Amino acid sequence: MAATDCDEATFEAHRPLLFSIAYRMLGSASEAEDVVQDAWLRARQDEHADVRSPRAYLTTIVTRLCIDHLRSAERTRMEYPGPWLPEPLAEPNQESAELASSLTTAFLVLLEQLAPTERAVFLLREVFELDFDEIARTVGKSEANTRQILTRARGRLRDSRPRFTVSRRESEEIVRRFRHACVTGNVEELMAVLHVDAELVSDGGGKAAAATRPVLGADRIAKFVLGYAGRMHWSESDFQLVTINGAPGLLMRHPISGNGTYSFDIADSRIRAIYVVRNPDKLRGFLEHTHTAEGASSEGSHSRFGSSI
Repeated sequence: MAATDCDEATFEAHRPLLFSIAYRMLGSASEAEDVVQDAWLRARQDEHADVRSPRAYLTTIVTRLCIDHLRSAERTRMEYPGPWLPEPLAEPNQESAELASSLTTAFLVLLEQLAPTERAVFLLREVFELDFDEIARTVGKSEANTRQILTRARGRLRDSRPRFTVSRRESEEIVRRFRHACVTGNVEELMAVLHVDAELVSDGGGKAAAATRPVLGADRIAKFVLGYAGRMHWSESDFQLVTINGAPGLLMRHPISGNGTYSFDIADSRIRAIYVVRNPDKLRGFLEHTHTAEGASSEGSHSRFGSSI
């Protein structure tokens, strides 16, 4: 391939990687797709680029676009009504177990603690395992400065990352127990799967009913989930077991109040956090994919409380 050649076939070969980077940077599948498309347009228009490594060249474009996007979105995020949560992803690209663990809602929420450049350096090194010299060129910093940025980012996240995670099978079982406790109104069963310091964060975006502040502590979560409004919510909704961001979760469908996804941060065999997305704008892509997947199934239907994951 010529040094200045970055044709469509080359770009498409790198699209999964570029989307993986952009989604983790932005926490939005739709915005990540826009950034990747913008990167393609810029690559095609950059007639003077010396593209000796298409991967490094395209990674740099996408990363810098994401950093610019995050900086411009800071004011919007500050004015967002209630907590902001990442857009749920229905079917991640085929990725290794190491990459998949960095796709969970809990991990993306942690990344919100980092400034845009810190987030880029952390992801490119810790998740995608790029060399420091390549990361430095990507973010426009010296290699020494890049190492300092990574150290600072690691320090910010160190105390927030759980030490012991659970297997996929155990996670599925805990989600099933949570759902059963909520559907049946069993307080004891619900408390048994919640960590004492668990939190529930709900994102309605001002467009759907949601808690405007995080609900902290197992006792308060139980009261919130199983109170009068909660009992009506669970009894009248269809809760389907699904995969969200590569992990077990719940998809809620309600004929009046709308839809929602429940993602879980599970560690030490307990639920440490529940992330509820009810903002219809953030659910659109997830629901479209889920509807398509259901239509392609042999029966195209599910039991009231969902099929197995």
